Amino acid sequence: MNNKITVLSAAVSVALAAPALAGINDIIISEDVEGTSDNRAIEVMNLGNSDFTFNGDHALYYSSGSHNNIIFTEAGENVLNGLTVPAGDVAVIYHPDASDELINTVHANTSHYVIASDFSDQRYNSMNFNGDDSVFIADSDDHTQVYDLIGEAGADWGEDKTFRRLADSATPSTDFNVNDWLEEPKNTFDGLGDPTLAERLGAPMPCTDAEGNLERKLISEVQGTGYSSPLIEDGFISDKEYLVTGIVTGVMSSLDKGFYLQSDPSDESHGLASVGVFVEAGKGVSEELIGQKVCVRGFIKEDYGMTKVLATDDEWETVNADAEVPDAIDLTRITEDGDKFQKTLERHEGMLVRLVENMDDNVEGDQNMRVSRSFSFDFDSYRNNMVLAYKRPNMQPNQEHIAGSYESKQQSWQNNDYRLYVDTDKKAPNGEIPYYPDFLTDAQENYIRINDTIINLEGHLYFSFGDFRLVPSNEINDSNVIHNTDRTDAPELNDTPDYDQFGIRIATQNVLNYFNSPYGGSPNKFGDNRGAESEIEFQQQQAKLVKAIYGLDADIIGLMEIENNGFGDFSAISQLVNEVNANYTYENYDDRDHPKSVHNKYVFVGFDSNGDTFLDEEDSVGTDAITSGLLYRPSKVNIESTQIIQMPRQQAPAITDENGAPILDDKDEVRENGKNYQRDTVAATFLVQNTGKKLTVAVNHFKSKGSTCWEDWQGWETWEDFDPSRDDVKDEDFQGSCEHFRVSAAHQLGKKMARIGGDQVVMGDMNSYANEDPMLVLTTIPELPEGKTIRTARDTYIGDTPQFGEGGKHGIEVTESFGFINSVSLKDAEKGQPSWSYSFNDEIGSLDHVLITPSLKGKLLDATDWHINAAESSLFDYKTGYKGDNQTLYNEDPFRSSDHDSALIALGYRYGETDAGERVLLATKSGRMEVGYPIDIEAKAGDIASIAFSPQPDNFESVILPRVELTEDGKQTVLFDISGVEPRNYTVTMTLERPQQSKSGTENLDDATVVMDVEVVKRDSLDADIIIPPHDGSGGAFGLYGLLSLLGLGFLRRRKN
Repeated sequence: MNNKITVLSAAVSVALAAPALAGINDIIISEDVEGTSDNRAIEVMNLGNSDFTFNGDHALYYSSGSHNNIIFTEAGENVLNGLTVPAGDVAVIYHPDASDELINTVHANTSHYVIASDFSDQRYNSMNFNGDDSVFIADSDDHTQVYDLIGEAGADWGEDKTFRRLADSATPSTDFNVNDWLEEPKNTFDGLGDPTLAERLGAPMPCTDAEGNLERKLISEVQGTGYSSPLIEDGFISDKEYLVTGIVTGVMSSLDKGFYLQSDPSDESHGLASVGVFVEAGKGVSEELIGQKVCVRGFIKEDYGMTKVLATDDEWETVNADAEVPDAIDLTRITEDGDKFQKTLERHEGMLVRLVENMDDNVEGDQNMRVSRSFSFDFDSYRNNMVLAYKRPNMQPNQEHIAGSYESKQQSWQNNDYRLYVDTDKKAPNGEIPYYPDFLTDAQENYIRINDTIINLEGHLYFSFGDFRLVPSNEINDSNVIHNTDRTDAPELNDTPDYDQFGIRIATQNVLNYFNSPYGGSPNKFGDNRGAESEIEFQQQQAKLVKAIYGLDADIIGLMEIENNGFGDFSAISQLVNEVNANYTYENYDDRDHPKSVHNKYVFVGFDSNGDTFLDEEDSVGTDAITSGLLYRPSKVNIESTQIIQMPRQQAPAITDENGAPILDDKDEVRENGKNYQRDTVAATFLVQNTGKKLTVAVNHFKSKGSTCWEDWQGWETWEDFDPSRDDVKDEDFQGSCEHFRVSAAHQLGKKMARIGGDQVVMGDMNSYANEDPMLVLTTIPELPEGKTIRTARDTYIGDTPQFGEGGKHGIEVTESFGFINSVSLKDAEKGQPSWSYSFNDEIGSLDHVLITPSLKGKLLDATDWHINAAESSLFDYKTGYKGDNQTLYNEDPFRSSDHDSALIALGYRYGETDAGERVLLATKSGRMEVGYPIDIEAKAGDIASIAFSPQPDNFESVILPRVELTEDGKQTVLFDISGVEPRNYTVTMTLERPQQSKSGTENLDDATVVMDVEVVKRDSLDADIIIPPHDGSGGAFGLYGLLSLLGLGFLRRRKN
């Protein structure tokens, strides 16, 4: 068949639109070649009556969607500049390394051609386009002023194909319509340089031609009621072709190529089998096909779990061009689905479905699709998407079940069963959710978080990469997003104590590699910058972290992932504290309870690691580029002592191949050299003001799950199809890598904390979910599943000393735990809700923990995770890259200030409570202090509370001891605002008097009298000090601090500016 016509007849069709003189509007792209290797060419045609010469005002571009690149010559010039296209003729631009056959064809057909550059010369301004790029002519100084275009950026439309312009579509267009082009096989370029346009082919009739010879099947018969088509007897493709008819409900060009076919409701209704199927086509399909009823001839194929019809010869026959697209079917469950959600999805495979608010009427409450991973980059499929799960977000298997247990494996199986990706055919542009346009215009008001319910989103159910995917066909708005765990401006923590108590808040804060060394901070001696990559990113990161810390309103904060660049004025921890403290500006003492009071300012805990009696940039905690830190409010606690708890290091043999050589990855780096390290723990013992109680707080950051340790490689030689240079090691119990090494850390931490004794809070990023081995060691080891043991890593050392002695070289089995209580898990269980602080892939769980000694259980008012980070899309973080043109993503708020949520607790302390033999600590600032007087009787309004100090303060004439008249009845605490009392030890007596109505005078209410021994001290300074640690009785070296103290040189504790 002759499928070409002359350019003359093509010109007739545009003659009325043609200007008198040739211009850019007469130029079209007439052919596109994307073939083997560098066989790339673009042909442009002049439809006008006069020759046209490009003068540099216009350029030939290709676009990936995120980048628009002008194509240059080898000399770096606009490839179109100076090119003349004769009237009614064509010119060709081709790759310099195209095949001889292509080049010879061009030279034989035309003398009008230009050789573009290759990648080595002009990189992305070369002839570098691929089958998922668009190619277009536009103004050289404005790529948005497009004159003609072929292809769709981000869609896989043109790989290994040639496209020639159809004669009846030879007009400039800024939209790509595949029906305007004739698609030809790879490396078809015999027409390059020939000014002859393609002729439209006649409509194919594959079903009519095969009528009577092939069997017709309903789509439900193609799909069947199982997980594969009953028409396939063996293998993955049917032995016979079939004729299948339905209405086209959608097309795909990138995730797959073809269209969705769904039964006409008049032909069959939906029951136990799907009435939708995907038709795979080797050529592009125009969206104009949607709404047409077509018949397809083809084999049935099971493509990695997706049932498809393979269109024979990439042809189909239109039966009714004006059919209506069936309404989307509600995605609901039926009894026959049983307990498998995948059965529900399989029953709708290939169909146009809609997410609804209640998917199962047989179960009490609404059963719907919840966000299990917010919209973000998927490294498996290398595209932006979102993950939903049926009824609830997917919990990490070891969050609520012992690692390695049957229940943990059941949780993993259920997660796989409940999972549903929300994907797009074409890759979603950076910074946009294609089916949620309001996100682009105002992301701050149109966010989607983990545990949100999505309703009324419609799309096709497609199966690929081992999971079902909903490919949206409509757009949603904020009414279709139900926030089940919505954003909060502050943590929801019930820290309201009883009348005679006050609360102390303690929190974790991951600062996500807060590095200030590249931006004027002290240098880092241990590694390169892991944080913000520009000044603007650093400022944005810092602003978000400050908002988060301010919002926590905690009295003691443990920091993780802060730069390890000392404790001088320009250290990261100093700068961060200064930025936080800048929020507290209310200086009036009467405003001391206001959130912005200067009394809420923090100071950091410094460590003079080099023993030079100065806190400066020469100090550090460990030798990693990041470390942990402690902040506290001197208005709530005083610091008594500090210490760095050294964590284990592993010095095991390297993992080697059968020849004894270390195993290398594809970058020639050793995969596991046996040398592994953990960050040291920082700890401080505090004195709680208005009590005689001590509290030790330890901040931790255990070894991560990502990189391996020696134990992870054991048995690798027997793993089937395992490539030791490329593949990930096995993780059969879902603990990630290095759990044995983390057990070593947990054992060391527990042992050291037991030596310290007293009330303790152990917190931080343990890199362990709640029921993983390290957490069981720290909390409680229950009865373990048969065959499971908890072991430490081999060859671990504390400093240069073997951690478990020479007999523990190969690690030890741990059978006893240290008895800490997981506070957040405890309180969440009481509230009937799961605990989680981190999201990895589409599973959530707690890596961030606040553990308490049993002695604090009675003081625990509440504990929670503040879901400001893990629930949020990473698009809201401080970074500037991969955000597209969305200018609404960054906001100076706490959301996505890190990737970990903060865990926090509230402890309730009774005014005046003490440990045996301890005095109540009262701390003054500028001579003023508050003293709490808990009245444990039924007081009455009008009663008078008073306070006295013994011995009488030396400066008694300047001391103010108020008498306070009660304003309400009942048990209560009076806070005396006292000024002028000098620091020293006293006995304080607080009494209550009741005025007599019948006569003058008062009655002493003896049952309300409180007498306590106190120590009045000054509050800790807001400038960090070196704290001399008390001797721990370990028999270890007394140290420089003890020596200085004996010499009376404790005054040398200072910070170097």
